[in-house]
Amino acid sequence: MDKIEKGFIINSFHEAASLYAQATKKIGLWQSEKYAFEKYLYPDDTILDIGCGTGRTTFALYKKGFQKITGFDLTPAMLSEAEKISHEDNLDIPFILGDAANLPFNNSSFDKAIFAFNGFMQIPQRKNRTLALKEINRILKPEGIFIFTTHDRDKNENYLNFWEQEEIIWCEGKQDERLYEFGDIFTPGKILQNDTYLHIPNQLEVLDCLEEAGFIVIESFYRSELFHESDDVINFSSDCRFWIVQK
Repeated sequence: MDKIEKGFIINSFHEAASLYAQATKKIGLWQSEKYAFEKYLYPDDTILDIGCGTGRTTFALYKKGFQKITGFDLTPAMLSEAEKISHEDNLDIPFILGDAANLPFNNSSFDKAIFAFNGFMQIPQRKNRTLALKEINRILKPEGIFIFTTHDRDKNENYLNFWEQEEIIWCEGKQDERLYEFGDIFTPGKILQNDTYLHIPNQLEVLDCLEEAGFIVIESFYRSELFHESDDVINFSSDCRFWIVQK
């Protein structure tokens, strides 16, 4: 049985691109995102929107005056939808195809970077997620800011029993052979038609990876503890932890 690779991730999102495009037009920024972006981003910043998908955060930020923004994603179908929306709205935003673990940008190219909607945790294997963090650190200017979200394995009490059972499965070596490490799951999600891969970390894991990549945490919060999101946002996305880190 083949291990999960980035081709699996691309295929997971390919069929859902049009649905994500609809969500992009309907939802816009979450209240929690507005808080983080308004606090840490400035209109003159050069911003890389990693895992931009069909451009939900990209377009919203551009229309708020953050016009030095570049969209970046792994999935061609998602970027195709983003480019359609950009053309319809007559927006001048570059969208670039590529892998977050191998960013095609020079050192110190951006003031800020974002990776919204837990996309960072759809990079298979901890070593590759750490590599992506190192790449993001590399392309940020000195003291550059990176804003991203993850799930938090220890935070949602509704899943504590699930993770206890998962730990037993992994200890006994009975896990799905396509997965790499404890915390890896397949999830149907709220939009995708097919199962997709997702890694659910705890805070310590994320902190260790950030330290290895040369980032320091300047703020972190669990979304539902500070913000009451709209029904559209809750139906579109599950709860998550925000991380604001600095090079």
